[in-house]
Amino acid sequence: MNRYNIFLSFFVVAVVAFIFFMVFYLNVVLGIIFHAQEYEDADPLRVVGSVFSPGIIISGIVLFVSSLVYRVLGIVHVARNKTVPDGEKALWVIGFMIMGFITAIAFLVMAKTKKFVE
Repeated sequence: MNRYNIFLSFFVVAVVAFIFFMVFYLNVVLGIIFHAQEYEDADPLRVVGSVFSPGIIISGIVLFVSSLVYRVLGIVHVARNKTVPDGEKALWVIGFMIMGFITAIAFLVMAKTKKFVE
């Protein structure tokens, strides 16, 4: 499997982990909002425990790791490519560092057309 396919795999894992994270997080937040009466006299640790549920923590960790991996793979892929000019390489690296998700989508779209991939 080449670097592009590995990059694509980790990007998909990051997107799925983000969706799971948001579902778990919104479930907890909306549960607290709609059941505010139950949480008024509740122990603060119960509220914190519900906000940091295992689903949120696990999906957050998977999201963090997969996002970090696809950013690093994108930077390495662009840096090692001989067909990309140096100025464009710098823009890709800055893009992956600052706006990783948007840059990854642009990379996936442009990589096939600009012959970035082997």
